[in-house]
Amino acid sequence: MDLDRSSLAIYRSIFPDDKKFPYTRDRTGQIARHRSLLDGSLFFDYVLREIASIEDVDRLYPPKNVAALRALVTTIMDKEELDKLKRDSFIYYLKKDFDYAHPGSDDAGSYSRKALVQPNFCTLMDGLWALDNFRFEEAITHLAEPAVTPINPHKILSALIHHAGPTLGPRLATTFVQATQTKLNTDDSIRDYFTALRATSIESAFLYQRTVPESLQQELFISLIDHCLTVRKEVNALKLINLPFTPKEQQMFENHICHSNLPAAQDTLIIKQMHQGQLDEAWAAAKSARYQNEPELGGLNWASLARGLASGIGPRAANEETV
Repeated sequence: MDLDRSSLAIYRSIFPDDKKFPYTRDRTGQIARHRSLLDGSLFFDYVLREIASIEDVDRLYPPKNVAALRALVTTIMDKEELDKLKRDSFIYYLKKDFDYAHPGSDDAGSYSRKALVQPNFCTLMDGLWALDNFRFEEAITHLAEPAVTPINPHKILSALIHHAGPTLGPRLATTFVQATQTKLNTDDSIRDYFTALRATSIESAFLYQRTVPESLQQELFISLIDHCLTVRKEVNALKLINLPFTPKEQQMFENHICHSNLPAAQDTLIIKQMHQGQLDEAWAAAKSARYQNEPELGGLNWASLARGLASGIGPRAANEETV
């Protein structure tokens, strides 16, 4: 009984006003949806599980009523694995839920000042709370702070790539990795970062794929080719053919292009060959049967270009035509 009174006193010292209880049905539903989208685990779940050794996190958070909130607070405060700073940091996260439900209040800030929570821990929890609430731009503002050591950076990277949107996600992901100097040591995190680079800079993605483990290089290189031939292909295909391929990359490029069904594949190969001065190869491809009935665009098609290449190549083309 005394222990129960003690835990109630601790709870009341943290949350004195039950009327501010923020976990409405809509709010708990939103948190549950975000948990599902984040592969079944919020970032708050992760720190409670990995740092506080609380296993049944999804049962405890979000609390469905005041009694459940008290149970969660008691579980956190009673964990021997946690020092005061970590306990207070987790309570600070919960206080942010109260502030979210009551705009203009600063329960989290007041608590952190009273409990003397170090600013970098508050900033870390600000970032994790923002990630859990899909406020991704706000999250990276906090997590990219020099004083902050991000927790589970691979999960952060994945969340940005898959949930922050096709334009914002890659930009935030590259900012996060470069600002925090995160070491990517799993295949999935390497793929996610490459996807972000590919969406923001073809040249950077190309150079990055050379630095990854050899087992991933061909996969990423081929995906870069296909991306350039399908996404903004008028711009990206030209960037592709201007990349300085090694002989090995050139061979992979040609092998993949020759077997590709993408509409721009053969065109790109011919332009790349012309760009490299491989006129015989470009002429042979341009005069292939698939291009002979292609309509002209601005008075030019591949058939007429083939004739122009033949004129430039000279006797070699004439000899091949008579064979």
